[in-house]
Amino acid sequence: MPLLAAAALAVVAPGCPSDDTPIGGETTETDDEVGEVTDDTTTEDDTTTDTTEEETTEEESTEETTTEEESTEETTEEESTEETTEEESTEETTETDTGGNPLDEIPEEEWEPVPNPDGVPSPLPGVYDDLGAADPNDSFRALIGLYLRDREELVDFTLEVSDPSSDLYGQYMSVDELLDNHAPLEDDFELLQAWLEFEGLEVSYLATNRMLIHFKGLVGQFNEAFDTQLHVCMRKNPQAGGDPIPVYCTTDSFTLPAFVADRSPGIVTADLPADDTVLPNEIGEIQSIPPNTANNGSRLHPDRVARAYNLDELYDLGYDGSGQTVGVIMGAATHGKWAQTFWQSWGIVRENPITFNLDDPPSTRFVESQLDTEWTGAMAPGAAMIQYACHDAKNTSMVFCTNEAVTRAPGDGVSILTDSFAHREDSEPLVVRNQYNDSGLIAAALGITFFSASGDSARTDTPSSSPWVTAVGGTRVILNGQGNVTNEIAWDESGSGETLSFDMPPWQVDAASQFGSNRMVADVAAAASPASPFWVYYNSQWSLYGGTSFSSPVWAGLAAVVNEYRADNGMAPLGYINQMLYTTPAVQASFRDITQGATDLFSCGPGYDVPTGWGVPDAKAFADAVPDTP
Repeated sequence: MPLLAAAALAVVAPGCPSDDTPIGGETTETDDEVGEVTDDTTTEDDTTTDTTEEETTEEESTEETTTEEESTEETTEEESTEETTEEESTEETTETDTGGNPLDEIPEEEWEPVPNPDGVPSPLPGVYDDLGAADPNDSFRALIGLYLRDREELVDFTLEVSDPSSDLYGQYMSVDELLDNHAPLEDDFELLQAWLEFEGLEVSYLATNRMLIHFKGLVGQFNEAFDTQLHVCMRKNPQAGGDPIPVYCTTDSFTLPAFVADRSPGIVTADLPADDTVLPNEIGEIQSIPPNTANNGSRLHPDRVARAYNLDELYDLGYDGSGQTVGVIMGAATHGKWAQTFWQSWGIVRENPITFNLDDPPSTRFVESQLDTEWTGAMAPGAAMIQYACHDAKNTSMVFCTNEAVTRAPGDGVSILTDSFAHREDSEPLVVRNQYNDSGLIAAALGITFFSASGDSARTDTPSSSPWVTAVGGTRVILNGQGNVTNEIAWDESGSGETLSFDMPPWQVDAASQFGSNRMVADVAAAASPASPFWVYYNSQWSLYGGTSFSSPVWAGLAAVVNEYRADNGMAPLGYINQMLYTTPAVQASFRDITQGATDLFSCGPGYDVPTGWGVPDAKAFADAVPDTP
């Protein structure tokens, strides 16, 4: 049974009552999981004259933001994801022309329904409160998955090319090789589309790697197609004080025809339909206005974080991430003028990110997406950024967009991904966890460095539970009056522990087998505690937040600067780093070890520990210690 999702973001000092309410008309319709307000609040008067969307209808200034809107077109039999611009787009489809119905080839006995697992949550009092059967005439959106081909071969390949002792170290797979050898077969992909349409359902979006089909229709059609009954559950809002969120749940098992079940792990997600509210235009002006209390206590801004993790040394050598591209996976949209106000207030001059909307267009803006963008860009001011934007933070959007991002990243020039939309592992059905794990495997095989927030509940989260994703835990930083680190300890809510879903990988056994038998997280760490909070500019004013939502983009930006340094010195980029972290003593020695602090389950100590992994980075030392390719 699913439990409550974890927090990846903790509020310290909201600047106004609506700070943790997504902008755009809907309230607390997000799963980015803002935690409770702490006692360490501030009363900032450092607001701007910028107004919010609710106060004006001023047209957005196209000079300030660059957004690559994804077009929506019908696909043909030759195209599952059709390109309409140089930047690519994930296309919406309304019909599939297969040149003949592939269902005609299916023997009658293979139409027999068989039980199949699914990713739809079950009711659980206090977490998912069942309101009864959903109206058959209401709408839904959902994902059905397909199996990777020769998955074990793909695992073996990825372990080989990420092993510094191998002659093949660093020789990652191309996207074409992935599609040719490990993506589901095109015939199977088309067959499942044909079956969905036979059931009267509408195929909406198709994954580039053929792993997922996004479809929609009416609840009654869903119930009939999968021999189940969707219910409406009120999910406890992960944001403290927020209203419960309506979601679909089910008390029944699902079935699929045998020929579908042979090709599919099942229905991965089912959610209420996308909100068709138009995203309000950006308004207001970019300003350079750092908060008056920026340096009070251990409050963190870009200069202090760069100094804490020795990024300053790489900056002083002339490296700022130039020539690198970082991808930010996020729900909903961001506000370009707020981001520019954040950067320019700290003296950072950089371009806005390019945005790819990978499913339905967003209708709101989340603080989670805003901070991911602001802090990734602040740590690597010279790096380009691509926002892989989902409609919202519901599973149907986040699972689809994560899978799409990892496959598109190499073609977009992205070598590093960050995702802070963390969910407690025990709150997500196994089908959802496995799908995220497959996306992580694809990223690793393609040589992408994929960071994810480990969560804010001292328990394990998804997708960081995957051994193919680098789980970034949290610390508390103590600074002196000059802003220098005097101590750093584990945050007691750092997402960490023994995962529920995945075996311990062979490279982790020597360091972590004394803690459990499954995959252990975290792998690395950075500042996250609300007691040493981060500045964020959101909803037109400054606020303070904590959470591993920050530690992941901090690491992503740092990695971009490291990759520029390595490229300039004739070394290979980082690639998939997890195996190397656990098997290379020189890399482990480059970390600043965190030996104090604990969660309620695990304590810190010398070397690897569960709350903080190998510790926090010394960027220059890490850049030099990572092994080069043969």
